Amino acid sequence: MLDDSTSELTIIHSIVNRMNGFLYRCRNDKAYSMMFMAGDVRNLTGHEATAFTGPECRSYSAQTHPDDLAAVYAAVDAALAEKANWNVDYRIVRPDGSAIWVQEIGGGVFEGDELLYLEGAVIDADRARLAELHNLRMLEAISEKARLLLGNTVPIVEVLRTLRILAINARLEAGRAGPFGASFGFVAHEVSRLAEETSVLAEKIADVTGQLQDLLKAG
Repeated sequence: MLDDSTSELTIIHSIVNRMNGFLYRCRNDKAYSMMFMAGDVRNLTGHEATAFTGPECRSYSAQTHPDDLAAVYAAVDAALAEKANWNVDYRIVRPDGSAIWVQEIGGGVFEGDELLYLEGAVIDADRARLAELHNLRMLEAISEKARLLLGNTVPIVEVLRTLRILAINARLEAGRAGPFGASFGFVAHEVSRLAEETSVLAEKIADVTGQLQDLLKAG
């Protein structure tokens, strides 16, 4: 139960001020014209909240990275069509040119079928997003190396199979040569043995590499 001396609004403001992000309410226009913003607006956008809600009427969508803006519009429009919430990651470009990844969760406020405005929360997601992108790049690099390894291992297996066949034929010819082919027969036997052992190892490498690629694709 809340202390009677503490209003819900005071509690909400206290919680909002601890967020690494901000709450907002805006119009559903291309600029996402802000009507209300509370929280750490400056840290994320590089501007005070009043730059968006005051006389300057700074466009919030203009802060969005150009490469991400279409995805934001699409996520919001799709959610509004279903009267559901959207959850979208995008970059905010700050005045110094730096960009920070944020996660926005929001929804439309309706009166019947009439859309009044949009509201939601924008939270700093930069570290998590950059770590995710780094992991994706690492997985892609590992997958490419695995593909190259597999591509190089398969031909080796085929060469070793051919070498085994040649060694067998050489041993047959050495047998026909009698005592004169004994040394050649020994060499052919050793070549065949080494080819067999190496082929088994190469096939194991190819198998493990193939499994690694399957795991990376599944991930």
